Amino acid sequence: MGDPWSQYEAGLNRLLTRLGQDHPRYTEALVLQQRLLENLGRVRLYGDTETNRAERAQIFAVLNRLTLEAVGSSFNDLFLQDGSTATLRGSGAIAQGTRAVAAGAGGVAVGGDVHGDVVTGSKTTLFDQRGQHVGQQINVAGDLTVADSAFVGRDHVTLQGDGNVVGDGSVALVTYREQALEAAHQAGDRAAEGAALDKLGSAYAARGDFRRAVEHYEQAIAVARELNDQRAEALYSQNLGLALLRLAENEPAQSQAHLSHAAAALQQAITLLDAIKAAPLLRARTRYHLGRCYYQSGDWREAIALLEQAREVFARHKARPELAHALLELGQLYYQTGDFESAYIYLKDALRLFRRLGDTDGVAVAQEALGSLELQAAHPSEAIASLQEARQGYVALQRDERIQAVDDLLRMADRARQAAKRMGATP
Repeated sequence: MGDPWSQYEAGLNRLLTRLGQDHPRYTEALVLQQRLLENLGRVRLYGDTETNRAERAQIFAVLNRLTLEAVGSSFNDLFLQDGSTATLRGSGAIAQGTRAVAAGAGGVAVGGDVHGDVVTGSKTTLFDQRGQHVGQQINVAGDLTVADSAFVGRDHVTLQGDGNVVGDGSVALVTYREQALEAAHQAGDRAAEGAALDKLGSAYAARGDFRRAVEHYEQAIAVARELNDQRAEALYSQNLGLALLRLAENEPAQSQAHLSHAAAALQQAITLLDAIKAAPLLRARTRYHLGRCYYQSGDWREAIALLEQAREVFARHKARPELAHALLELGQLYYQTGDFESAYIYLKDALRLFRRLGDTDGVAVAQEALGSLELQAAHPSEAIASLQEARQGYVALQRDERIQAVDDLLRMADRARQAAKRMGATP
């Protein structure tokens, strides 16, 4: 798999695929991907330095926390799916000062207030607060991970012989968030209660329970309004909009109602973020999601206007992963509106960026869109070349539903090429 850093890039691609564009943490993962790719680019060109290692340690710590909260497993799990036994050096996967008890494959328990880290070779050594060694090295395969200074998973994590955690981390995360909400309520801390409601909504979203996610985001918004906290209300409203977008996918019979509700939530987020003069990238991300919402509801003119605004900000701030997705959405929109020239330019630009970022899913989607465009423009040979590359990407990602769709397009392109040959035209 290429150089030693390729496993991290592959893990990030898996994370983005698992999340999907509608997940409330997707843009955060895109930013982390950009930061990591830029770091690894410097390492590959000029060699590693202490500064680069420190930056990667910070990125990996955030990635582990995000992956736990969003998908219920550690980031290590994702990049170890290729069978590698390496783990994150210096990632902070076991956070300082966190209580955890683990049983290794041999049944030897270690624990205490942990000061430690995962090291290469899928083994770790744990120390208590006094610096005393409290256990032998155990094969954890990167599964001991914590978030928010509390163990996310189970109080006692059992590691099987292959190093995999037994238990559903997403269920445990909901339980942990419920406990945090109850603690905030008991303390009478309304701001903390609102934040806990928002995080509990994200935990339900990570489980795919978008209806309960929506309920908790709406409660969080009510608390923010009570406290006149415009920034919190904006962020909670954005999360609500994204959950409703996913709900629209899952409940097609009520899709338009969910999309209308999502648009209202995202528009409210934009209004508040503009009012408090929030960071340009945060505002652009919200416009991007509202643009996608309008795209799905069929309001293509409004979708294009919003996505063009987001694209301009992403380009100015060199937010390459987000820019690639904005270009892809715009390319597909221009295709739908019959502006094939603009569609081709945007899709080609998106494809180049996805390739630079090593985003297999993005490359496949862009190639599929280009293949459809070439087929519509009566260029079957070019369509086949694009569609075949898209198919290879979907096979690697095990996206069976897209493979079937691409196969249908390939059959159409092949028939068009054969017809062109019979007519003596250049296929």
